[in-house]
Formats: sequence, C-alpha cells, structure tokens
Amino acid sequence: MAAGRMIKTGSRRSISVVFGLIFWVGLAGTIQAAELTPLKAIYNAIGGVYTPIWLAQDSELFTKYGLAVDLKFMSPATGTQALLGGSLDIITPGGEFIEAGLVSGKVVYIAGIVNRVVLSLYGKPEIRSLPDLRGKVISALSPGSISDFLARILLQEAGLVLGRDVKILYLKSGPEILAALTKGTIDAGIISAPMTLKARQAGFKEVVNVPERNIPMMQAALGTTRDFVREHPDRVRAFLQGTIAGVKLARSNAAEAKRVIGKYTKTSDQEDLEETYQTFVKVWERVP
Repeated sequence: MAAGRMIKTGSRRSISVVFGLIFWVGLAGTIQAAELTPLKAIYNAIGGVYTPIWLAQDSELFTKYGLAVDLKFMSPATGTQALLGGSLDIITPGGEFIEAGLVSGKVVYIAGIVNRVVLSLYGKPEIRSLPDLRGKVISALSPGSISDFLARILLQEAGLVLGRDVKILYLKSGPEILAALTKGTIDAGIISAPMTLKARQAGFKEVVNVPERNIPMMQAALGTTRDFVREHPDRVRAFLQGTIAGVKLARSNAAEAKRVIGKYTKTSDQEDLEETYQTFVKVWERVP
C-alpha cells in the first residue's frame, strides 16, 4: 500500500513537472513573440532580385534579430506614398523615391542589394541592334522604374529619342511584356530572368545583354525616411542584419534560394528557377 501511494505520489509529481514545463515553454514563447518589434516592409517586383529579402522572411532571419516583419508586394509608386504617409517603414524604392528625395529631402537609401542593372532587352528576330528600333514600339514597366530609365539610356546611346523615334508602352510585369511581344503589340521589351529564358524559348532574340555592360544603378535597394532612421535606428539595423543574413543564405544555399524564388514567383519550372538563380547570384552584394 505504501509503495502504491509512493508510486501515485511520484506520478502526480511527474505530471505536475510536465505541465509546469509545458506552461513555462508556452509562456517563454509568448514572451518572445511579445518582444518582437513590428515592422512593415514591401518589395516592388515579383523578381528573383529580391530573393535575399524573401529568404530573410521565410527563414525567420528577421525574427532572429528581434523583428516581426509584415512583408508584402506593392508597386514602387504606391510604396513611396505609403512610406511618406507613415503606413510603411522600409520599402524597395523606384524612381518616385528619388523624386521624393529631391522635393522633400525626407527619404534616404539605407542599402543597395543589387547596384547594377540586371535586365535584358529582347525583341523580334529582325531587331538585331538598337538602331533597328527606330519607328518601333518597346515596353518597360511603370514610368520611373529601373526598366524605364534603362530604356532611355539605351535609346540615347543609339541616338534615338523616346516618343519621337521610338514609342514606349508601359506594362505591369515581365509576363505581360512577353505576352505583348508574342502578340506583336510591341517589337521589343525589357525583361529579367526567368522571362529571359521564356523569351528565348519563344524564338525572340536578345538585342542587348545589359549585365555585360555593368551599368551602375540601384536595381534593388532599401529605403526609408530620415525620421525613421533617427527615431528607430535599432529597427533599421535589425532589418539590415536580417537582409545581410538573407544574402549570405542566398549565395551559399542554391536549393533554398530556388525554393523561395519558386514560392514567391509561383513557378515550379526548374529551368526557370535555375535561370533566375544564376542571373542574380552573381550580383547580390555581399554587404548591401
């Protein structure tokens, strides 16, 4: 009987210890979650160039540095407006960001993920060089985007004036540009991987391999307001630490990088994923 009571007492104590541990583990998790600092951020294109940020989010690298990041897709123009309005903390800027800086001086770049243009100009087979675009229609993304700036640079190089010698049609995404090229709505378009692979498979030709020209420009960067940097330096530092960790992971783990590219671009085609990864792994800055 005594032995039985001892067994029962021991069992109750064991159960109490187990429940106690569960309680404290749960409490610790709750405390840890409560200690994470919220931060709202966006990326402005569904492109592999932003793989380091996607990895930082998916692999909880931001969490490692104390941030609970709400990461969403948003166009650069809308993102800049939201940043200035205070509803976003950090964005991946477009041309509007530069204009906002010139007008108000309130915004600032805090890092460059890719500091040269990694885009290509693809066109119909008969478009063999830039001068062949005279009287034709090309496409880029929104006005003020990197592809828009690139189109102007390339046309100027060929002595062509946008609007006079060459018309431009702005479309929302790489797939839309490729579709317009296929339908004949445009004669050439500025695209990035993996659309470059799909364009070659469709019989279109690369008119200009821009990466080979090493044109300096922030194709993928991070920006915020000067007020946010001044008032929340720890959050800015933590976001940069998470991003740098994402760059390191992207460069060292091809399989994980391609997994996250597939998730965010909604593609499972292994050729597309390989094309995208090989395009950007060469240009992600080791230290943004």
